[in-house]
Amino acid sequence: MTTHFRVIFTTCADVSEARSMAEQLVKMKLAACVNILPNIESVYMWQGDVSYATECKLIIKTKSEKMNEVFQTIKQLHSYDVPEIQVIDVATGNLAYFNWMDEVLN
Repeated sequence: MTTHFRVIFTTCADVSEARSMAEQLVKMKLAACVNILPNIESVYMWQGDVSYATECKLIIKTKSEKMNEVFQTIKQLHSYDVPEIQVIDVATGNLAYFNWMDEVLN
């Protein structure tokens, strides 16, 4: 069973930015739900150096047709020069949850 739902990941610098972005995505009906995982440790290369940061991970649940709007909203609201935006196709899951997502995102 292939669905038309997607999970989008991004990170934010802090909980305040994460909450603000999550709220905007939900209010704009671009996301049915956004989970915020605070205090994740990130290790990454930036401008030739290994960098360390404590960030928040956002897990954004949406429909495939709303992905471009989600991307644009993340880029507009984000404090990072190059925000993480990664997408996972949802292959299957709880039909009742998908029905709820359809209802919320219409």
